[in-house]
Amino acid sequence: MLDVIRTAAVIVLLTFAVQARADDCDDNQAAMNRCAAVELARLDRQLNETFKNQLAWLQDARKKLELRSAQRQWIAFRDADCLYQVGQLADAGTLGPMLQARCLAAHTEARVRQLQAYTACRQQGCPR
Repeated sequence: MLDVIRTAAVIVLLTFAVQARADDCDDNQAAMNRCAAVELARLDRQLNETFKNQLAWLQDARKKLELRSAQRQWIAFRDADCLYQVGQLADAGTLGPMLQARCLAAHTEARVRQLQAYTACRQQGCPR
């Protein structure tokens, strides 16, 4: 019985911690900027892990070069598109860092899904 109470207490505390963390992101613009940057960093780590996983799976050296080239070109596109959408940070005011991070995060999340689709293709006999 004591274990059940402890478990319930931990769940309640974690719920409050998650809610407090979410509330921290709404406090002010600096907090929103920080939270957007944290989310971008999380997605960037996921992207790097997914990219490295796909690269390691490839056996053909030419395919590895093509994937690296595609990734470099995707990064250039992502950055240029977010520059177009948000503009220069110096001109975007206090919202700039958050808007830029959100734009980069949206592109990054889409790229992660795309790379994960390549990974899923492995079961269907995709070329290596």
